[in-house]
Amino acid sequence: MSLFNPQIITKRKKFVPGNKVYLSLSSEGLGHSSRGLAIAREFQKDEIVMGTYNYALKRLTDNGYNCVALPQELELIGTKGSFDVRKTIIKNHTWALTFNNIINEEMEAIRQHNAGCVVADGRLTPVMAADRLGLPCIVITNQSAFYPFFEKDTALIRVFGKSFDWIMKTWLSSAEEILIPDFPPPHTISIYNLSKNFRVMKRTRFVGPLVSFDTDELKAAERPADKYIVVALGGHAYRRPLLDTIIEAARQLKDYYFDVFANFDVPNLPDNVIVHQSVPTILHYLKAADIVITQGGHSTAMELMTLGKPSIIIPDYKQIEQENNALRMHELKTSIRIEKPDFTPERVIETIKMIMSDSVYLEKAQYYSRLAREIQGRKRAATVIKEYAGRLQRY
Repeated sequence: MSLFNPQIITKRKKFVPGNKVYLSLSSEGLGHSSRGLAIAREFQKDEIVMGTYNYALKRLTDNGYNCVALPQELELIGTKGSFDVRKTIIKNHTWALTFNNIINEEMEAIRQHNAGCVVADGRLTPVMAADRLGLPCIVITNQSAFYPFFEKDTALIRVFGKSFDWIMKTWLSSAEEILIPDFPPPHTISIYNLSKNFRVMKRTRFVGPLVSFDTDELKAAERPADKYIVVALGGHAYRRPLLDTIIEAARQLKDYYFDVFANFDVPNLPDNVIVHQSVPTILHYLKAADIVITQGGHSTAMELMTLGKPSIIIPDYKQIEQENNALRMHELKTSIRIEKPDFTPERVIETIKMIMSDSVYLEKAQYYSRLAREIQGRKRAATVIKEYAGRLQRY
């Protein structure tokens, strides 16, 4: 077949990159869509289109943004609250066969919306799509080191982990820039999750927390008591024992009030505990709290530090990224980390009293709130993205 097939030439001419941004997001956890909402606030709604799936698709669409429905790249499998590498590999054994089709879907979405810049948060296929189309690409991530997920597993899984880590470094290195939505060193929460590969490091820019709210504009919920604790646990069944432990601690802390956000039915609650199964947002409650008890997700950490709230962090068991985030927050004294095996009512009571009595935790948290205001991560990220989005329009 001739390389100069006129049908191919005609098809390619239809794609004319504009200055619109195409942002492709994972829907694994809340963090990616939260960052998407934060970035989108800095654009007119006709300047950005977002591709995602499942919960994130609904969340972004409900907020009025133009979205493209995409297939999920990988299905992550967990066992008793831990990421299960072996089961994830087995579940996604046909990944290589479907991967190219997903890239083509991303390319079609980019063409349809005449995007001139691709931004990838938690997805690999948009990076490959941007490369094939010759478009500038930016990756947003709080994790660029991947082998730690595999290094404590079996020998066979470790071999796979080495290969996967190499693939992900190559993926990151094909982007023009890697934006870390975190405080710059030495204040970085995700520092233990970042690659020390030079090809990755030289593309890395720390832009600051990407949160979808302005602290000064966010109205705090009404405080129900002088000592007020907010607990955010989500709906994973394996977290139910954590909730039971907190409720038992609350029975003994009668002068504290607990608002708990978790998708569980809990009978016989003490008078100082309310369990909320569904609210539009918990940000108003977080702003009002004295202490927040939650997991170690990165986006949650950025929200707490932007709001200046001390916290108690219980990372999900064997979830390396959360464990590293919790360790770093503990080191910076914005939080106290409690490992799941040590999470007892007595330990919860002791830790709450420690944070309430030692002003260093509040002072450190408020320092990072001031630093977040100064950095203005959302505006920094948008400035970088807009610069790349206009590159192909300059000549």
